[in-house]
Amino acid sequence: MNDALLETRALSKSFGGIHATENVDLAVREGEIHAVIGPNGAGKTTLIAQLAGMLRPDSGRIFFYGRDITRLAPHARARLGMARSFQITSIFQDMSVLENTMLAVQAHAGHSYRFWQKARSDARLTGPAMAALEQVGLAAKAAMSARKLSHGEHRQLEIAMALAGDTKLLLLDEPMAGMGAEESALMVDLLNGLKAHKSILLIEHDMDVVFALADRVTVMVSGKIIASGTPEEIRADENVRRAYLGEAAVRDA
Repeated sequence: MNDALLETRALSKSFGGIHATENVDLAVREGEIHAVIGPNGAGKTTLIAQLAGMLRPDSGRIFFYGRDITRLAPHARARLGMARSFQITSIFQDMSVLENTMLAVQAHAGHSYRFWQKARSDARLTGPAMAALEQVGLAAKAAMSARKLSHGEHRQLEIAMALAGDTKLLLLDEPMAGMGAEESALMVDLLNGLKAHKSILLIEHDMDVVFALADRVTVMVSGKIIASGTPEEIRADENVRRAYLGEAAVRDA
């Protein structure tokens, strides 16, 4: 696709005799939320690990802004503008929300994790960190210890840390996991708000969340893509009905 921000061509990865991903052709356009869904064992996490550079494919290619990044290391992909939310850095519970985000700014810039006292007032770190916290709604809690955040706020902080660099594409693996209804609703609002500035590849089991957020949906089963299209097209697809969503989900749509 000429308008693809991220594109894979015949991406394949096997573990023993099991095809975790098999000839996966995927395209994520700029400015969209693209959801990847499928049952457990469909290959979704293996796919996102290959995109992030944590796993090298056995065959196939990955392109980002038209550049072949198949063999690039994760940190090199991050510098190009691709971020997987929970792999930028771990949350340090005894540090403040702002300090965690400042460390992520350092990581995106390719610096080490040394964090001397004077760095805490360095505008080159505090400025981008506060901007990221503003985007996710945590600016008011910048001085709070990360330990005191709720589970949903931890997820918000992880996204802020992913946004701390010049991020163009967010790779989010089940950002709603473990959240209650209220926290999930807040996360949906957050991701919808980010869509105006970032592209998002989203793996999510909650179909209500998927259909509330996604511009396009790709369905994987046993390592293969069986359908890709708008949420309306996916709801109506007979193969998807049989393989994943179930007849009841479609009847209730």
